[in-house]
Amino acid sequence: MTLFKWELRKIWRPGILAAMLLLGVVYYWMFPEFYIEYFCNGPDAEAQFQLASEWVAQYGPTLEPEERAELDGQLAEELETFNEQIAAIPEAAAAGLTDYRTFCAFRDDYYTDTAASGGDADMDLESLVQRVYSGTNWYIIEEIQNTMDLYDAHEKDRTMEIPNREAMGQPEAMVRRADQLTVPESAHSLLPFPVKESTREYGKDLVVWCVLSIVLLLSPTLVRDRLRRTRAMQWTSRRGRSILTTQMAAALCSALVLTVVNLVIYAIPFLAQGPLQFHACGLDGIWAWGTPWFDWTYGTYLIVLAGMILALSLAAAGFTVFLSQYSSSYIAMLLKALPLFVAVGAVLGSWLLNQPFCFRRFWETGPWMPKGTETAVIVILVSVSVLLCALTCRRQRKRELL
Repeated sequence: MTLFKWELRKIWRPGILAAMLLLGVVYYWMFPEFYIEYFCNGPDAEAQFQLASEWVAQYGPTLEPEERAELDGQLAEELETFNEQIAAIPEAAAAGLTDYRTFCAFRDDYYTDTAASGGDADMDLESLVQRVYSGTNWYIIEEIQNTMDLYDAHEKDRTMEIPNREAMGQPEAMVRRADQLTVPESAHSLLPFPVKESTREYGKDLVVWCVLSIVLLLSPTLVRDRLRRTRAMQWTSRRGRSILTTQMAAALCSALVLTVVNLVIYAIPFLAQGPLQFHACGLDGIWAWGTPWFDWTYGTYLIVLAGMILALSLAAAGFTVFLSQYSSSYIAMLLKALPLFVAVGAVLGSWLLNQPFCFRRFWETGPWMPKGTETAVIVILVSVSVLLCALTCRRQRKRELL
């Protein structure tokens, strides 16, 4: 245990931690912070999130047919509110815009005239339109109408779902799964699109940082021993000949701790945006995003994403210490660490967390991915990294010290 602690101390060096902290702050500011500041990007997304929050608290995770009927009454109330709000806008009153109907007619005429003039907009009229948008509940009304249209269209066109997928040449398993998801419990989930989109992009940035931080933390460890010629001293005892096994165990343990810390730090601002109020909602639903292979709730999905990130991080740790063992200098390790980060983090990690466990292709025009492909890829990656580490330890125990 004492040897294990010493190896941990060699990994967690203050200089490396300080550099990682600085780089981590810069990385967060450049990439994932955007999806926190603009968790709901735009007034349309904000309105959808607001309505979904109210509906999930009132109706539960799905919108049933009898609950859909209540939206007509809510729309009527919002229209009355709009009429009161637009009447309080002097510019609108001066233009004769007194209610929702007259504003819609004015807006349609304005956009028609703008299109006819080749996109040359009247700035005064454009300012008036934006003033009404910002000074009323316009976006709430638009999202209620959009939700009602999507709900009714799905009910009407549900019978065409399977023939359409068959005509597209989708595999039989995908067609059967799509048929299962046509039931109201799956089709009418209230998980809003902005939450799905921010979860995907934030998760992709998080997995890239987890892999990068692990590569930075573990790369110098074994290289430093080679440069300082400590192997001869380590091999002077029977216990010292198995030092590589202890070093790799310490590296994997450090990767586990670092990944958990990263997950916790990134989870705090993300959960502060309120996505967990939709934890019981299914992944498919009224607002399209993807067709999931599994009947997971959003809460379960977040746990699965965390598990994927943890597994990828451990795989990256295994590959890093394996490459570090066969690097004679920091430059040599850097030349190996850079492509490792790009392959496992920037490319593979981002690809795996791009709507995982949903219907998608291997690439844009490639074949469709079978069910559970992401799990198979991660298992193979982790298995290969562990196998390489195990074979390296076994080989080192049988080598003669030169």
